[in-house]
Amino acid sequence: MQIKYNNKEYLISSKNAVDLSIENNFSGKAPTFYNSSQPTNRPLISKNFVGDVKQGGSCNVPVVSLNIHCTGTHTECEGHVTNSNVSIVDVCPTGLIPAHLITVEPQLTSETDDSYHVGWDGESVITKKSIQKKISQFHSGLIVRTIPNDKSKISRNYDEITAPFFTNQAIDYIASEGVKHLLVDLPSVDKANDDGKLGNHKRFFKYGKTISELLFIEDCISDGFGFLQIQIPNWSLDAVPSRPIFYPI
Repeated sequence: MQIKYNNKEYLISSKNAVDLSIENNFSGKAPTFYNSSQPTNRPLISKNFVGDVKQGGSCNVPVVSLNIHCTGTHTECEGHVTNSNVSIVDVCPTGLIPAHLITVEPQLTSETDDSYHVGWDGESVITKKSIQKKISQFHSGLIVRTIPNDKSKISRNYDEITAPFFTNQAIDYIASEGVKHLLVDLPSVDKANDDGKLGNHKRFFKYGKTISELLFIEDCISDGFGFLQIQIPNWSLDAVPSRPIFYPI
């Protein structure tokens, strides 16, 4: 595909598309957060029917239960933190958007002059400076990979392993540079317990449209510019499971 953007022409190939989501295979090994139960996939069972061919049914009819925000890759909108009734299908783009992938190393709170809206001490954070070092030109999409980046992220229990989060200045900087769609390989852009404020979410959604969390971005995918499609089901909710697909140029 040939794409014109900012008076330049770019060439991308569907053969080089990379999936940035964590597969949900209902094995009981999905990443979890806030003591969430694992996603389940059970057959529909009624008086005269079982929706499982292994049990003699005529077809498979699965009934799925999952916590959208806490058990896998998902995309959310301002309806997650406000009473605006904004739905994800109202704001998530259906086509390709320009995006940049960066890799950042979280810092200890003692190593930055940035701040956060509740107390912090000895935790790892993504700072404004760490983002500035990695990107000079912003686009509507920003994908942030954190290091270390081992495959345990695919099934990590984030109640046992504390995740990094963004400083207020980092979120404000991202939003001020025109990013509308922020994608991260973390369970949240906020501290797990920020007294229920979800301060970074609210700061970003003053200007931005979507936040995607709990991605996994393989090390073989290089930092750089490309085009992004955030694939979502047509569900009128504040958040939905999603499948971000990145097309490097």
